[in-house]
Amino acid sequence: MDPFTFGMVFTGVTGGSLLAIALLDKGGVRINEDLLVIVLEIAKYGSILYLLKKLSMLFL
Repeated sequence: MDPFTFGMVFTGVTGGSLLAIALLDKGGVRINEDLLVIVLEIAKYGSILYLLKKLSMLFL
């Protein structure tokens, strides 16, 4: 997948999931915010590593 396309898809999926979580929280479902932060940080670092892997292929 092209890094630009990956960035657009990742941003859309993250925004959509945060919107769904906000709606669930508003609906009365209890959300563990600490776990949410951990999952988002892991996803962020995973996407950065994926992007660096793709960029390293350009220079090797």
